[in-house]
Amino acid sequence: MPRISILVPIYNVEKYLKKCLDSMIQQTFTDIEIICMDDGSTDGSGKILDQYADKDSRIRVIHKENSGYGNTMNQAIALAKGEYIGIVESDDYIAYNMYDQLYQVAEKYKVDFVKSDYFRMWSHEEDGTEELEYRSLTQQQDLYNRVLNPNEELETYYMEKFTWNALYRKRFLLENKIAYNETAGASYQDNGFWFQTFYFARRVLFIKEAFYRYKQDNPNSSVNSNKKVYAMKEEYDFIRSFLLKQKSVNKKLFHICFHYRLDGYLYTLSMLADSYKQELAAIIKQECEFYEQLGEANFDKFPDYKIEIIQQLRKQPEAYVGCQIQENTRIREILKGHQHVIIYGAGNYGKNVYLKINRILEPGVTIEFAVTDLKGKKSYCYSNIVKEISELAEQKNNGVVIVSVKKDTQAQKEMEAMLEKLQFSTVINCSEIL
Repeated sequence: MPRISILVPIYNVEKYLKKCLDSMIQQTFTDIEIICMDDGSTDGSGKILDQYADKDSRIRVIHKENSGYGNTMNQAIALAKGEYIGIVESDDYIAYNMYDQLYQVAEKYKVDFVKSDYFRMWSHEEDGTEELEYRSLTQQQDLYNRVLNPNEELETYYMEKFTWNALYRKRFLLENKIAYNETAGASYQDNGFWFQTFYFARRVLFIKEAFYRYKQDNPNSSVNSNKKVYAMKEEYDFIRSFLLKQKSVNKKLFHICFHYRLDGYLYTLSMLADSYKQELAAIIKQECEFYEQLGEANFDKFPDYKIEIIQQLRKQPEAYVGCQIQENTRIREILKGHQHVIIYGAGNYGKNVYLKINRILEPGVTIEFAVTDLKGKKSYCYSNIVKEISELAEQKNNGVVIVSVKKDTQAQKEMEAMLEKLQFSTVINCSEIL
């Protein structure tokens, strides 16, 4: 019997699958099984899985009809033979020593699960390189490297809540009947699993080391459907229903459930296509009132700027959304007619401009980052290769340049002088966007 079962849900990821599989079969901890759940893929994923299974007997491939993420993961848990369970998403990959390190910690401290920090990862197709960003589970250093009980230290619930940067004792999952919510699709079902593991755990340990590479999609692509809104609502209804079934629940756990529900709504509202914003704003107002009446609403963990947004949504949701739509329309008008947008400056101002415009630009409009001098080094910003502004001079007549530094500074003057020298015809300052 293998000591670790690695569960891998797969759906149409042929582009990334080989790298994912290679990272698992090359683990220094070799006593593993890799359960690959092909959830009805229609690309070449199934063929790749079969090829790998033919070469490595530790790989078990299950080809099945598409049934959604939650159902697929529950099937995988039922199939697992290992003492421990790990999870790897099929477009991500892991460090060669991940399960060696996590297993040693789990065994030494006899924990229900162990979790680690992780990397966010961007792939750069133009030159085949990758960019990694270290991400900590929490900024509270005292929560690392010691055994603790999440329900005695509720701050742990506010740590990053991913499920794949961990190793779970299978007996712990089975004895507590921890399972995924089997809703349709593949959105948010891991939230319920995360919450249950924290609720039932009595011994957990977090380590300040990163092994998992979490692939980033477009960081600010627009959500053009309200399906994710209702998927999120269903998942937090599931978590709340789970809590209501338990005996003697700490009231603060309902506060935590509400916090993540509302925080998810606010994030989605910022990403949602304009045509769906009013509907979500109304849901936010209704649910804030509903859960406040029940004594489950709590806003203590929200920063001031989010509190301000919440207050506006509760008072006048239609007016708040109207202002957001009006602002998006204003920015579209500024950039209208330009097929190329050059963000000149790749620091915080440039990043904020990107996050502001990327989700609202017309289809087909390209965005590029530029600086004056790369000094011979490669640089990236949100998976985009940063170029020197002189390399983009050919776009001087059909692109708009957004000078993305603080207004009325020497840097702005020098950048505008460079643009004048290169004869860019349309130049604006980021203050017109932000």
